[in-house]
This record gives sequence, C-alpha cells and structure tokens, in this order.
Amino acid sequence: MLASIPGACATQTGEGVAAMRKLMAGIALGCMLLPGLAAAATLDEVRARGSVRCAIDGTAGFGGLGQDGRPSGLDVEFCRAVAAATLGDADAVELERINTANKFGALARGEIDIAFGMATGTLRRDATMGVRFVTPIFHDGQALMVWADSAINRLGDARGRRVCVQGGTTSADNLDDVSRQYDLELTLVATGSSEERLNRFLRRECELISGDRAELASLRATRTPDPARWRILDETLSREPLGPYVAAADEQWFTIVRWVINATLVAEVHGLTAARVGQVGDGAPAEVRLLGGRSEDDSSLPGLSPRWAFNVVSQVGNYAQIFERTVGRDSPLRLERGHNRLWRDGGLFFPPPLR
Repeated sequence: MLASIPGACATQTGEGVAAMRKLMAGIALGCMLLPGLAAAATLDEVRARGSVRCAIDGTAGFGGLGQDGRPSGLDVEFCRAVAAATLGDADAVELERINTANKFGALARGEIDIAFGMATGTLRRDATMGVRFVTPIFHDGQALMVWADSAINRLGDARGRRVCVQGGTTSADNLDDVSRQYDLELTLVATGSSEERLNRFLRRECELISGDRAELASLRATRTPDPARWRILDETLSREPLGPYVAAADEQWFTIVRWVINATLVAEVHGLTAARVGQVGDGAPAEVRLLGGRSEDDSSLPGLSPRWAFNVVSQVGNYAQIFERTVGRDSPLRLERGHNRLWRDGGLFFPPPLR
C-alpha cells in the first residue's frame, strides 16, 4: 500500500521508521516463538491425555500380538520407553495399527504422537511429508523370499518373475530400481497392505515376496506351520535404517524421543539392566548417575523429571534386553543382533554421550 502513496517511502518521519522497526521486530519475535509453542504441544497433550499414542504395523516381533493377545515387540517397547520417560509409567500407551500408506498422514494431523511400524528413514519423507525421522532402532536391509521348492536361488534367477510387495513403501521403490539396474524385468504386484501381500504370495500369485529381512523372517516364523516351506535369499537389496517418526514442527518431542532411544543404548554400554540400574552409586560417572536417577542436574532433558532415564531403563530395560526378548534369542524369531550390536561388538550403534 505504501508504494501507491506518492512520496510515502521518501517522506517517512523518524517516528514512522521507529514504529516500522518495532513492528518488524515483533513479527520476527513471533516467528521465533511459534516453533517453541508448537514444540510444547505434544508433551502437553500427552500429559493431559495420560498416554502416548503410537502407530504400529502388526509385524510379529515389532508390533504384532503376543501370546497373551496384546501388542508386543520392538516398536511397542520403545513406545513404552517414551511413556516411562514422559509419564513415569511404561504401560501408559495407546497402540493403533496403521499401515505405511496412512501413518505419516495420521502423524502430521496429530492423530498419533509417534509413528513406528518398521519405517525407514528417507529424504523424501523428512522433506515433504511434515514428519521427521528420529533415529534408527533397528538396522535392516530388504530381501526376497520364495517357496522352498522354487528354482530361484539368487537375485539373477528372478528375471521376469512376479514379486509381491506392499505399495507406497521403500521396498516397492527399491525393487523398481533393482529391476532396472540389473535388467531383471520384474513384475511388481503392489498391494494395499502387508496382509494382502502375504495372501497373494500364499496363493502363489507371485513367485517371490519382498520386504525388510527381519519382516520376512517374522512371517516365516509365525505365519506358516512349517518355516522350512519358505527360503529367504542371501542378497540384501538396500539399506533400511528403521525407526520412529514424529511431527516435523515439534522439536522438543523429537529431542525427547531421540534421547529416550539413546538412553537404552548408553545403558547397554555401561551394563545397566533393568535389575541393576537402581544400584548406581553417587561416585559413578555423570551419564551413569543420570541413568541411575542419581543426577542432581534436573535440566538434562527439559520438561521431564530428573529420573526420566531411570524410569526408562528400570521399566523397559536397556537395548540388548529389549532386542533379545522381542526379536532375538528369547523370542520366536531368534534373530542375530548383526548390525544391531554396539560399535565395540562390530555393530552400527554408536550412541552419543548422555550428558
């Protein structure tokens, strides 16, 4: 509007300039405050509701039903860990089964607080979907599974074959890339859900089924009376760092979820289990005191109790305990830790200092 008034820009008084500067400063301050206001929203809502809402996908070992008929698995345990940190009660969770195609929209709309469900961290999701990948809780790779009587023994044998894959996932994108790269001429049979993908494979409408290796191992261990009927091929087709997503605008919630996960890894580094974490003495190193609830620093994770990390480890355990009881040697899947070991054991987990 100023440009339409002759001489307006040239004849502004000193008072006018000062007023304009105050206005611009106010706008800038508002812009800086808005992220902070948004950041507090999820934690405030969680406390008002009394529960943490997490999306899971129903995969056995990650978010499927346990022997008691209740959801259990790696994703469920990390949802419980966040509840322990924020509410002091690991059981204060609401779990909803949502497939990959819908969970990011549900997260962006505020219908859930955290999206789990064997979700791969990718550039496109972070940059375009209003969500943010937190950190890996499981390092995996995509694989192919066939019937035991199949003549397909390696990727090259799959040329021209039909592959069942869930649409809207990184698995579908990766298969498309692999097919072009190696001139395999694969026919992708994209399904709307993981259940439909499995059913079509069971009806032999596809000669192969594809997904993350751990997911295929889960299917083989829990969805057939004879796991020997299916074979997982040796080739790994992709890198799949799997972990939770949160709303992109909520910096505080992102920080909370990230450090809850890191706390389970640091606890393993120091050999602190659910049973031992309460035995930490005052002379222990700083991050051990924090894990043991003995730290005098109540600002380690703003907005949470000084005992947040103790609540996580005492109620849910360290990473090794979580892994072994959900997908490892104490579970039906009996997966090896592999890449999911600590760096000192040859794995990929190298947690930052908890201080």
